[in-house]
Amino acid sequence: MKWGSVAVLAAAVVGSAAAVQQVLTVRDRKRYPPPGLLVHVAGRQMHLQVQGPDSDGPTVVLEAGMGSFSPNWYWVQTELAPTVRSVAYDRAGLGWSRRSRQPRDAQTIAVELRDALREAGLDPPYVLAGHSFGGLSVRAFADLYPALTAGVVLVDASHPDQWVRWPTPHADKILEASQRVLSWLGWLGVLRALNLTRGISAGLPARQVAELRAGAALPGFAATEAAQLRCWSVSREQLNAAAPLGDLPLGVLGVTEQPVGGELLSALQHELAQLTEHASFEIVRGASHESLISDREYARAVARAIQAVVQAARDRERSRLT
Repeated sequence: MKWGSVAVLAAAVVGSAAAVQQVLTVRDRKRYPPPGLLVHVAGRQMHLQVQGPDSDGPTVVLEAGMGSFSPNWYWVQTELAPTVRSVAYDRAGLGWSRRSRQPRDAQTIAVELRDALREAGLDPPYVLAGHSFGGLSVRAFADLYPALTAGVVLVDASHPDQWVRWPTPHADKILEASQRVLSWLGWLGVLRALNLTRGISAGLPARQVAELRAGAALPGFAATEAAQLRCWSVSREQLNAAAPLGDLPLGVLGVTEQPVGGELLSALQHELAQLTEHASFEIVRGASHESLISDREYARAVARAIQAVVQAARDRERSRLT
């Protein structure tokens, strides 16, 4: 076969794959419409899933980790729903939220979250719970908006220094490069075939599993992940320069099942527990980084930690008023 024929065949295969990806993307949009509220922030659509009663507050804000978005919080929101109002939202470029041209550093994400909450009519104060990468932006939120923040829960959260202390040099750059490649391959349906959300969605109901898989199949999903990794060093500088949290209620959760870097990751969680004067710290036995929120049993532990911080925030506010 001549090279010209090979090129024509390759172009045909690529074109067919891209066409199939587009057809399946349209299908997914019909199958999985936004389950929550859509608000506009700086001309862009952002998605928030609100559950629970509008009681005496504070409202719990749930920030997902890297490679995830609002459906991942299903079990935690279900556990909180009888007594606490919670909102799980999608960062720009993930789930049902449109991409942003702004940098994906922790402070920028926190500003966008503040604007989305305001547009949705969800008044402060807030208890912010961040899983994995989401821990960076909720800490940035608490630093930028202390008057709006009643408490923080770090759910096996990322430490801003973890990549500079990771034993593999430039691991974050390697991950960023891989996400860039995946974003290009996403146009050909490769992300759909790989099903990269299998780990983070294990244990969730079928509907939420399908929503996560459909969202992760979009090229913009991996591109957003790459942008977040690219801005990690900026986020690190922001958080290392943040003001002390003082007596702000803080809950920190770690896990026992850590196949890679367990000793370092455990040490980093202990460091996060030193961010306030009276933090609660719990290691959830049997849980992994992913199953901590996707498995219902472990999600109950997360919900209890959040409820404890909500109660501590209420008690703190009452003490100030007396």
